[in-house]
Amino acid sequence: MNKDLYEVLGISRDSNQDTIKSAYRKLAVRYHPDKNPDDREAEEKFKEISRAYEILYDPEKRAAYDRYGTVDGIPDPSDIFSGGFGLDDALRAFMESFGFGSVFGGAASGRGSRVGGDISVSVSLSLEEAALGTRQDIEVRRKEPCSRCNGSGADPDAGVKTCLECGGQGRIRRTRRTILGSMSSIEVCAICGGSGKIPEKFCKICRGKGVVSVKRKIKVEIPAGVSEGHYLRLRRQGNTPEGGGIQGDLIVEIGRIDYGSFNRESSDLIYEIDVSFPQAVLGDSIEVPDITGSMRKIDLPAGMQPGEIILLRNEGIQRLNGRSRGNLKIVVNVRVPRKISKEEKHLLQKLADSKNF
Repeated sequence: MNKDLYEVLGISRDSNQDTIKSAYRKLAVRYHPDKNPDDREAEEKFKEISRAYEILYDPEKRAAYDRYGTVDGIPDPSDIFSGGFGLDDALRAFMESFGFGSVFGGAASGRGSRVGGDISVSVSLSLEEAALGTRQDIEVRRKEPCSRCNGSGADPDAGVKTCLECGGQGRIRRTRRTILGSMSSIEVCAICGGSGKIPEKFCKICRGKGVVSVKRKIKVEIPAGVSEGHYLRLRRQGNTPEGGGIQGDLIVEIGRIDYGSFNRESSDLIYEIDVSFPQAVLGDSIEVPDITGSMRKIDLPAGMQPGEIILLRNEGIQRLNGRSRGNLKIVVNVRVPRKISKEEKHLLQKLADSKNF
């Protein structure tokens, strides 16, 4: 079962950022790998609380988690403590929480620790797409490894040489004083980007960056039941960082949804229809639209009152990540004409004399 992030840190849901950081620091010091060598359970706990801290300390991620139970907008238990969040990420969160910046303690970190930038796009949906789900091909422009140099940034015909800054190791060891005492940390070499090599000559295509801008079409599965402002995170579909590393994410935001003549209340759809006084009294067969835009006939019962609702069960929007659908509510408005003929007026006066009117 997926753990509640607030319970992981032992805090209440209304905790402020200072409380979140304080709770995390106490737990992080307790379970830090340097204090628990060869303890696999402590390491997993350290990663767990660090991931919880990263989500809850970030206002945007916290808001998404509070609303959906995930930072992606789709309730997926595997997302909370996975998705590429490893020991390096946990150590980074730990060091940054104590003001040491992007320094990696304990485990060594190489060029693969770099993460490329995210790409954000907005999509518009029809009512049917939002209600039942859809698949869209979304065109994005992103940075990908250069095909000529395979992302190295070096001219393949000129070769590479050993980086003098790190001696070919790709990393530089430093010692810092922390609340745990002296800690060794390993930083990616800023000169070679962690590869240990530097080009004899830069690649002509990417000019030494190792990445080029490419236009791609990416298939996106949009689940049924999404609403405006909802967003989806497609992991490792964003930009590749210069010098190599992990791709960023593609964030797809649900922009405008065209509800047409409907109004939406959660998973229910509201449709208002005007009927004449005789129709309301006598009943009739009327046509109303459905979520696909098609018209369907329904029976208007005799004696309908203004504002009364005809409920069509399971004809609304599918509940997000659920099997059931909301309802379609037909609100009946009785139309009162502003002008009538003399004959119509005479008939109404006769009706007025009846005890039923």
